[in-house]
Amino acid sequence: MKNKIFLDVRTPQEFEEVHLRDSFLIPLDKIGNFIEPLQDLKETIVIVCRSGARAHFAQKILAQANITNTEVLEGGIINLNPNEYPLEKGMKKIGI
Repeated sequence: MKNKIFLDVRTPQEFEEVHLRDSFLIPLDKIGNFIEPLQDLKETIVIVCRSGARAHFAQKILAQANITNTEVLEGGIINLNPNEYPLEKGMKKIGI
């Protein structure tokens, strides 16, 4: 998973319950506040949510800001293979 950054766009409560290890939380309703730092990233931004719907919406918001180095984790966190994507619980700072 080198050269990829995992951006979780769920709510802080959802993120605290379970999230990808080393992912960053920027709730969908706050993503506009982080456009500038996201524009500076060279890595692929893999956008994660519960099922994929919010991730696709976030991808459209980022594309409008000319951030095109994005992918959506299809099926969301509910369909992950924990052997492929390690999960953890708890909260950490919002942002990147």
